[in-house]
This record gives sequence, structure tokens and C-alpha cells, in this order.
Amino acid sequence: MMEISARDFMERQPTWPMVAPTDKYYLALARQLATAWDESLLLSDIDDEDRRDAVLAVIGYFQDIVADAGLWRTFTTLHQREHGTPLPHYKRSEEYVDYELNVDDLRMVLHYTMGLHHRLDPHDPQLLALAQVFFTLLDEVYVTAPVAVDLQLLLDVDLNDENDASRTYDLAYWLFWKSYLMRPWAEAAAAEAHPEAQRIIASCGDSDATPLLHDLNDRIMARTAAGPLPLSVGRWIEEIIASANS
Repeated sequence: MMEISARDFMERQPTWPMVAPTDKYYLALARQLATAWDESLLLSDIDDEDRRDAVLAVIGYFQDIVADAGLWRTFTTLHQREHGTPLPHYKRSEEYVDYELNVDDLRMVLHYTMGLHHRLDPHDPQLLALAQVFFTLLDEVYVTAPVAVDLQLLLDVDLNDENDASRTYDLAYWLFWKSYLMRPWAEAAAAEAHPEAQRIIASCGDSDATPLLHDLNDRIMARTAAGPLPLSVGRWIEEIIASANS
């Protein structure tokens, strides 16, 4: 059975380690989705760790669209502009509504999150069935789910204000390493840099390697184009903030 701990959920939140008023609600919802997946027996060959990541990505997406924080809005707007459809792999269905909860959004988030580790066809019937299971549960609370205000406030930064430099960095760090939008590619980039991290740790001996590892993380973040569209984290921030303020 898949288990989702409070830490699994919280470390993906933009204000971690602070606790937001809505965190308890969305953690409970994540566990409800995990139980529904277990009971459905769909895609049961995928290990629990990857299934947990996928559930938490779905919750991240759901928090985003409930709050209209702009991550998903930005991605689908850019994909529509560049490719003529809001999503890769799937044509716009008659039921698709921009920037709201959609079955195909859920299908895409699930495939995107697990696709780097598993050879999963985006049109796999089990993937669609699982997306429909999740849609049924999320649609029941879509109108009443609380807004994650901290997610909105985090995106309210002025990129031209030097006084907002620290908040901009915090946003970039969360967006790249923790958010559902970029995390799968960030993890792949970190895996590639693992030998370098090991060399840093070995070279430090008894010294604290943390500052050098933080510097490595920053270099990975700066040089990696990531996300469902291959953009730098800086470009994602510019587009998301522009979308949120439009």
C-alpha cells in the first residue's frame, strides 16, 4: 500500500518548513488519491515511490489551478501558442476547459511525472482510467477546496526590484527543485550531477560540504532547461509572473 507522510507532502510546498493553513487539507486529499489508486489496481507494476511522486504532482497541479497561481496556465498557454494544443500528446477534447480541472490534464501530469522512469505510453488505457478516477474525486471538491494563499503570495514578486532578490531566488529554487512543473527534470539533472556531488563530499573530508553542494544545486538550476517545455527556470518565472499579472 502506498503511504504519503506529512514530510513527503510538506517538502514540496513553497513555504516549507512553515506550515500553511491549507496544508492539512491537501495532505488528506493526497492520501485519499493514494488509497483510490491502490484500490483501483491500475498501473500496479509501478513502484510505490514513483506512484507517490505522481500523486503529489497531481496535488500540486490541483493546488495550482484552485489558486490560479499561474504555473499550469503558463504551460498550457505557451504550448497552445507554440504547438496549437494546450497539451502534448492529446488533442483538445470538446470537454476541455482552459485553466480548470480536466481529465487530460491529470493524464498528462501522471505521464509527465512517471515517464522518465517508466516506458509508459501516454495513450495507455490504464493511464486514462486512473486520470478518470482522480478526476472524479477532485471534481467533487473543486469548487469548495481552499485556496493555497501562500502559493499566490510567493509568485507576487517584482523581478525588477532589488529588494525582491531573495524572494525571487526562493521562488526559483522551489519552482525548479520542488514544484510539480519542473521537479521530474530537476531530479534527472541532479542524478547526472551525482558523481560531482560525491567528489565534493570526498574532497571536503571532515569539513562541511553543505555550502559547496548548495553551489552545485544553484549551478544545476541555472544551466538546466526543464519542465514540460524545455525552458530555463528564469524564463518560467518571467512567464508565470506575467501570466499571473495579466
